[in-house]
Amino acid sequence: MKARVTGSLAGAAVGFMVGGGTGIVGGIFGAIAGVLVFTAIGAAWGWSAGPDLAQTIQRWRGK
Repeated sequence: MKARVTGSLAGAAVGFMVGGGTGIVGGIFGAIAGVLVFTAIGAAWGWSAGPDLAQTIQRWRGK
């Protein structure tokens, strides 16, 4: 569970940095700030990728 939370926070941080320069993103439901979109996408990606990344890092450190 720690890996999921950590991955989610890291993904959200990356999404925030990427989305910070996008301005307004238009879509089906209207225009919203790009930072919100990319932060949410990054957090979702981190939630799913966190355990895989933690396992890879543990394997790498074990060698």
